[in-house]
Amino acid sequence: MKSSLSLTGASLLVLAALPVYAQEKNVTLDPIEVTAPAENEGTLTVPDNSEAKENLEQTPGGVHLVQGKDIEKKFSQNYEDTLFLAPGVSARKRFAEEVRLSIRGSGLSRGFHMRGIKLLQDGVPFNLADGSADFQELDPNITQRIEIHKGGNALQYGATSLGGAVNTVTKTGRSNPGYEATISGGSFDTYRGNVQAGQSAGDFDIFASITGTTSSGYREHEDQQSVKFNGNTGIRLSDDLETRFYISANDIDQELAGSISREQALNSPEDAASFARSTDWQRDIRSLRLANKTTYMFGDDEQLDIGAYVNFKDLFHPITPFVGVIDQQSRDMGAFAQISGNTTLSGHHNSFRIGLSTQWGKVDADVFANVGGHKGAQTADRDQEAVDTVLYAENSFRIVPELAFVTGAQLTAAYRKVDDNFVPAESDSKTYTSFNPKVGLLYEPAKDLQFFANLSYSNEVPTFTELTQSGTVGFTPVDSQKAWTAEIGTRGEAGRFSWDLSLYRAWLKDEMLQFTTGGGIPASTFNADETVHQGIELGFAVKIAEGVFAENDDLVWRNAYTLSDFHFVDDDQYGDNRIPGIAQHVYQSELRYESENQWFIAPSIEVSSNADVDYENTLNAPGYMVLNLAAGYNFTESISAFIDARNLLDKRYISTFSTIINGAGNTNVYYPGQGRSVFVGLKAKF
Repeated sequence: MKSSLSLTGASLLVLAALPVYAQEKNVTLDPIEVTAPAENEGTLTVPDNSEAKENLEQTPGGVHLVQGKDIEKKFSQNYEDTLFLAPGVSARKRFAEEVRLSIRGSGLSRGFHMRGIKLLQDGVPFNLADGSADFQELDPNITQRIEIHKGGNALQYGATSLGGAVNTVTKTGRSNPGYEATISGGSFDTYRGNVQAGQSAGDFDIFASITGTTSSGYREHEDQQSVKFNGNTGIRLSDDLETRFYISANDIDQELAGSISREQALNSPEDAASFARSTDWQRDIRSLRLANKTTYMFGDDEQLDIGAYVNFKDLFHPITPFVGVIDQQSRDMGAFAQISGNTTLSGHHNSFRIGLSTQWGKVDADVFANVGGHKGAQTADRDQEAVDTVLYAENSFRIVPELAFVTGAQLTAAYRKVDDNFVPAESDSKTYTSFNPKVGLLYEPAKDLQFFANLSYSNEVPTFTELTQSGTVGFTPVDSQKAWTAEIGTRGEAGRFSWDLSLYRAWLKDEMLQFTTGGGIPASTFNADETVHQGIELGFAVKIAEGVFAENDDLVWRNAYTLSDFHFVDDDQYGDNRIPGIAQHVYQSELRYESENQWFIAPSIEVSSNADVDYENTLNAPGYMVLNLAAGYNFTESISAFIDARNLLDKRYISTFSTIINGAGNTNVYYPGQGRSVFVGLKAKF
């Protein structure tokens, strides 16, 4: 772990230098006033959470914002934890930070990694240029907020898929001033330490965080160790101009337990897959991300955002004997620019944004035989190149002050190329283009009350995983996945009640699913003809009482319900069968009592119906209910503690699974849910 130690040392030096940094600014800038800004203070490049929420809710469609302060009150490890109570988002743990993430049924056939959603940190993609993505590099401890843009509502991030985009916004020196240290740990020999600091001095601010985690995991062969460093610094060049630089570095070692049979998952969930142990499955990542974003305000009310980034990633991934050891080095870089503003057209208020995003990536994709988790003979040597370019525009015209007519469109071009150095005949390239329009209405008849409707088109290009399947010469004949999605909904607040409701229906053409396409080509990912995804995404909260035991306390009941109805339409192979992958009904609920600045207690439940596993609808994962409890106490303004107890009844259940054709082949595709566990944490903030 030499690289981990080096990263830790370098990160601690940066953290230690923060007070010196602030002092140096006092010396070099004359005059200068050093202030301690209030938490969540925004900047030009990173607006505060309230401004972000206001902007988000000008979208005529399904969006959601998760506050970072809610994430910090529990032991958050992955998207399953941070996106709890986000309606319409399915995040189910496979192991450690790895989850199966889907929005509106995106990427249902993908039993590993992810596709169909654009993941971003501060607007910079986690996805490789071909669209595939991992989750392990994201550190929940740095979260100021998470913005969820479902489906076509993610137009401004260049997302062209059915699922949309999830953007995590990092803390800054102004949003989180001061110094903070958190130690936490608990079940499965889990220990975590985080140190972070934020400072601002005049026109400068700086934030840095380092997190170290070690855990043996709930299951056999699930050990993990990681060190994650994140930092950014902002420079206010004038009242109208600010630039911000970001750096992220990760050193992650993970063992993989693999999927097991249904019987094992329900009766001996701690077991690992036999091959996972004998061939030492792992997913180890070394990565470095550098980025810049600059914001310039000009004219009456116009804004220019420009930025660029570069990502370096080294993946060492021993997996099944059939696949081998995946050894990849990837380099991704990109740039983005957006002009937005407000104006008046014929006496009517009008807002607009026009932008361009582009991403280029190259992967040295080597594969070796898996010899006990080590590289054996080389079996594949490919150079993969991907280029994505999205030009977009969106306009919101106020027909009357209460009603906005929203139009938008994307022009996209995606280039995929593979040079196969082992078998040159397998080399291939292809270009995909699309025009993705969007139209919507946003009606606000009163303060804190909105109704919306929209219709959007998406076009999702296959990743290299779909294009380089076995059984064909050159690229596998997989087309891009197209969909028209219609959506209606409402959100608002009234007295003690608040709500967010979306109903959608997507008509898909060429959905990328698993099919047996013919003799000689195994069941894998190919295009279905016509499918439908439709559902309900409902979030609602009720302030049941306030002033229960003290003047400023309250009791709030928060809920999220998701209905997912996905099915084929007169398919030659599957008729009108349900598309497997996700439970049809999922309900999450939390009852939180919070005494202001003193303590809180929050029991919660998650209830899921059974879920189809195969395309012939003969196998299922049973439904379940899991009971959790979180609580926290503030000893002083600076010292606080929390406890996070999960699956209190030690329910044995299946968290998620990989989809299969039927029960005739390999059915060891299940990932058990985590058993009873307790985590505690202690935080000091100054």
